[in-house]
Amino acid sequence: MKDPENQIDRTGQVKAIHRIPLSRRLAYVAIIYLIFILLLLGIEVGTRLLMPHLSSLDLFVVTPQQKAQVADAKQSPIFEGDPLLLWRLKPNLDHVVWDFTVLSTNAQHLRSDKPLQAKQAGAIRIVCLGDSVTFGYRVPTVWPERPNDYDHQALPYPMLLEKELRAANPARQIEVVTMAVPGYTSYQGLAWLRRDIDRLKPDLLTIGFGWNDASFSDVPDSEAIKTNWQAVTVRWLVDHSQAFAHATHWLRSRQSSSTRVVRPAPRVLEQDYLNNMLAMAQLGRQKHATVIILAAPYRDRTTNPAEAALMQSYRDGLRSVSNQNGIAFLEVHDLTPDAFPANQAWFGELIHPNHRGHRLLTSELLKRLAQNRALGDLNIPALTP
Repeated sequence: MKDPENQIDRTGQVKAIHRIPLSRRLAYVAIIYLIFILLLLGIEVGTRLLMPHLSSLDLFVVTPQQKAQVADAKQSPIFEGDPLLLWRLKPNLDHVVWDFTVLSTNAQHLRSDKPLQAKQAGAIRIVCLGDSVTFGYRVPTVWPERPNDYDHQALPYPMLLEKELRAANPARQIEVVTMAVPGYTSYQGLAWLRRDIDRLKPDLLTIGFGWNDASFSDVPDSEAIKTNWQAVTVRWLVDHSQAFAHATHWLRSRQSSSTRVVRPAPRVLEQDYLNNMLAMAQLGRQKHATVIILAAPYRDRTTNPAEAALMQSYRDGLRSVSNQNGIAFLEVHDLTPDAFPANQAWFGELIHPNHRGHRLLTSELLKRLAQNRALGDLNIPALTP
């Protein structure tokens, strides 16, 4: 047994001081932490048992414009909260009908009917990064009352691109990843790509954003979607803890309504949009991927002249930035207002190409790949629009 240490008290007498062994002190600390953890666990279990479930999607998506796109009763069935990007596709959906679109997702929250595995040696992987256009909104189109009655050959351009390349190269392993979510802007796309590009390892990267960036919102994405580690950590806690979610909901309800005057503006200002697109392209190049930037489709200038003018400005700026930096830029004439009204057959509505428009985009993309030899010795087929 360790001898006690001596200490002189105020009377001048020596008294023995017994130090607590280190092992016992560590045990005391461990007990305190265990009690704290059990208390938190009890609060969490009690919250889950006694209080209604709060969706992280409802807590993450706060602007009226974003709620209308992904968090209202009609839209939310295919979306869930994401700590980094606010929302994402739910995993493992199986031929779900959403807004006249039939879709399946894999475990990685991507629109696909097969899992995304680690890239194999010798495989060719193309990543199509974008918004609802790349996602394939209403492609194929299906009526909810007839969920199995639709054209199975009508495919979004990433899926059609994979189908055509595989048919032309049966001995090669070719994979096209639809890295796209409705409602995303270039701001979210850049954060997503930074997080996942090392895992995806693309040989070819296509990037297509535009309408969501130019669409007006009460709060810009740079304020509504903080991507620093502190904000992401808080959202992670909300996503994984109902106690934390209810505490967040309560704190928000106690906050007084803001008196700030709301002046709606684009979710991503034009210069920020151009910077984001350029940053994604440069990141792809740094990872040794060939990069093609796609101009955002838009049908006409008469339906919404102000929005059309904004889209034109974003498109012109993107073309200029791409050319200045030697980045391939694909602009399909028939998917721009310059081709209106003859281009109506390519669109489902003002913003989104229909299945024919996706076939046209695939055809033009294949032509560009053949011209640039972007995929090496791969046989690039021709596709009739």
